[in-house]
Amino acid sequence: MYFGSRRIRSAGRASGSVEVTLPPQLHGLQEIKCRLMLRDGTHPEIVLQPDLSSAHTLLLQLWQKLRMGLASIGEIGDFDPSSFTLALFPPRHWQQRPPLAYSDALMVLRSTTDGESHEAIARLTGYMAIAVGQHLGLSEALALAFGDTLAFLLTGTPILAGTEFERGLAMRLFWEQRTPAPQASSLLDDRVWQQAGPGLGRVWEQFDAWQNAPESYATARQNWYRALTVEMGSV
Repeated sequence: MYFGSRRIRSAGRASGSVEVTLPPQLHGLQEIKCRLMLRDGTHPEIVLQPDLSSAHTLLLQLWQKLRMGLASIGEIGDFDPSSFTLALFPPRHWQQRPPLAYSDALMVLRSTTDGESHEAIARLTGYMAIAVGQHLGLSEALALAFGDTLAFLLTGTPILAGTEFERGLAMRLFWEQRTPAPQASSLLDDRVWQQAGPGLGRVWEQFDAWQNAPESYATARQNWYRALTVEMGSV
């Protein structure tokens, strides 16, 4: 990925310090440690290799929380990087394997209160849940909807478009007559997943039923969107 040209500036001959202004796309790497390497030769290159160990550790921790919250559904196993497309930044488009971005993990580590980190934790959780759905036998469409629904239930932030029907039904199943209330501030808190476990189990039962009866799922979805279209047309 080419980011354009930048000049190396010196902070003074005596200090030995130089600096490079990085493009805005790399702002998420602020303050992270990097290995500096020189690839010499006909076309020399200076390479910055970020230390992503802390981000990878957060992915492992979040997967274990998801494993805890979905324990009543089935065993999802240990975190398997081969189930995902690991990337430095969230890709605009992806196929087959859901993406996990290290920059999202770094953002979550820095802050759990601003809007950007809220979206980052939603993406990580939702994409992990998509992989869980695939692992437990859901079709591609249902796995996508399950991941988006789980992210929405726990963070209030959807990660995909076109799953309004599934989200709405899941909200009713998840809360089951209780008044929706915000979860704890961090999805790394065990209490969030312990409290959410029963509701997530009810949501999974619905998705599993749809998987076993795809015709009923297609019909219910069509009827919901048809009713929504009629309602919007009458306003």
